[in-house]
Amino acid sequence: MCMIMDCEDLTVFTDAMELHYIDMKAFAKAVNEAGSINIGDTEEVMFAKWLSIITQKEIPDKSIIEDACKDEEEIQTAVSTLARQGEDKLIRQAYQRRQDEIYFYNKEKYESACKLEENERKLEENERKLEEKDRKLEEKDATIADQASVISDQERLIAELKARLGEK
Repeated sequence: MCMIMDCEDLTVFTDAMELHYIDMKAFAKAVNEAGSINIGDTEEVMFAKWLSIITQKEIPDKSIIEDACKDEEEIQTAVSTLARQGEDKLIRQAYQRRQDEIYFYNKEKYESACKLEENERKLEENERKLEEKDRKLEEKDATIADQASVISDQERLIAELKARLGEK
């Protein structure tokens, strides 16, 4: 026996329940051995038909499943509902997979765009630094040219002074 109770205040709703465990593999094995769902006292029982439906993976002879479904409208309705829910699940999974693909594609595209922008920024920074170095080199070249001009003028003056001293 077991009971249903509120887990917070421990109020017992009912204690008139029994738990039954079904060994689904053993059921499927018995169906496979018997060649039908008519196993012992389970003959023509809706529950046995339903068990055969939900263990159909374990039952290689699909005619057993078809026989279980053909006379019972409730079973046919349950099977079609189960199939529809299964299809809906597959459709949801396919949709989710597509959404995931779109998400990861957009994420990769965004990351690529960010890397491209970062590389362009670095390129502009390097170009700016290169231009700065070129400007400094041009300034140094101008300074060297000025110094060379000054040296040239001084050498010319020294030569003139030597020439005057040599004449005297």
